[in-house]
Amino acid sequence: MALFEPERAMMSRMPGGAPTEIQVEGAIASGMRRFPRGIADLRTTPGWALHRLADDRIELCSPDGGVYSRISVPSSPNWYAAALHHGYVVCFYGPQLGVRTPPEQYTDAKRLEEFRTTRGRGLVAGGIIAYRNNR
Repeated sequence: MALFEPERAMMSRMPGGAPTEIQVEGAIASGMRRFPRGIADLRTTPGWALHRLADDRIELCSPDGGVYSRISVPSSPNWYAAALHHGYVVCFYGPQLGVRTPPEQYTDAKRLEEFRTTRGRGLVAGGIIAYRNNR
């Protein structure tokens, strides 16, 4: 699994509507699925790709070939081997996934609570994304 949390959320709300996050809505419009609370319907997302870069970063690329998000990850040979073996990775994109929080202030339980809250608000997109070892 890979969690992509943008540095800045771009929130929007239509009069009388619920708040949305523009980048999450863009990911959904491009083929990812909303990852709501409860039962979720994640599927492979044609055109999306996950690329490993040489410097322990991975890129989430949209169907038009552009880089949608890029994250730095600790080197994990087992994670990379599993991703390469299966050819796919479950990816989530959205604000407040418990990624960009100071580790000294957040326990794993608090990170999970943040992820569930954001998911419950409909602010998480997800998909099963094709993995490529290098760009």
